Parts: sequence; C-alpha cells; structure tokens
Amino acid sequence: MSTKTEQNLGRSARSWKNFWINPKFQKKYVFWVTFSGVLLVAVNSGVFYFFTKENYDLLVELSPMTDDAKAQLYRELWWIIGCLVSGNLFFIALVALVGVVFSHKAAGPMYGLVKTCERIREGDVQQRVRFRPGDDFQEVAMAVNEMLDVLTQQKSGKKE
Repeated sequence: MSTKTEQNLGRSARSWKNFWINPKFQKKYVFWVTFSGVLLVAVNSGVFYFFTKENYDLLVELSPMTDDAKAQLYRELWWIIGCLVSGNLFFIALVALVGVVFSHKAAGPMYGLVKTCERIREGDVQQRVRFRPGDDFQEVAMAVNEMLDVLTQQKSGKKE
C-alpha cells in the first residue's frame, strides 16, 4: 500500500512527464528559445566585461591607491561579475522553463487534434475537438468541429 506522499510524488512525476507531449517539437522549441537567451546573455556580458575591465584597469592603475585598495577594487569587480553570472544563469533557466510551458500550450492542442482525428477515422463520427480553456488554437478546434458538423449533417441528409 502506498502512502499519500508516494501518491503525491507519483502525481507530480506523471504531470511533469505529461508536459512533454510532443518531445521532438517541444525540445526544438525550448532549444531555440533558450539559445536566444544564452546569446543575449553572452553578448551583454561580453560587452559589459570588455568595457568595465578596460576602464577599471585604467582607473585603478592611474589612481594613487595602496596595493591593498587596488586588490579590494578588483575583488569587488569579480563579485559584481559573479552576481551578474548568477543572475544570467537564473534568467536562462527561467527562459527554458517558459519555453517548456509555451511549447506545451502549442503541443497539447495539436496532440488532442491528432487523437480526435484518429478516433473519427476509427468510426466515431460524433467525436469533437475539445481544448482546455487556456490552450492555443481555439479557432482551429472551432473550425474542425464546424466542418465535422457540416459533414455529419450532409451524411445524415443523404440517408433520408
């Protein structure tokens, strides 16, 4: 007999697995969204580092400071860079997560549409496309359902 914790863990594991409805499409989508984020972060970080380091070197070397003060300034520069890298990694993870969610909102309805078409092909002509309220492609579901209604009416009209 399983405990409630095991049941809840199983549900969350199943729901995460269910997020990958069309893995080929979704992984490609998440890759390109994340790649765009990585590219943006890399360019911004490179520009920041290049100009900041160059100016820092110039200002530190020309200023009348002790070596300890100069070392402290460089430690602070590396601390700032570390914070920026951490923030950028968080941003990239967030972009990837958003990519998974949005790819699911596109892949889920298409999966449902394919399953409905398979059921209709198997003979269940009363089957209709039903998407969740927040899913994309609602207009596709309406158009397919209207087409199926017209075909059903035409088919029943020919029998009479």
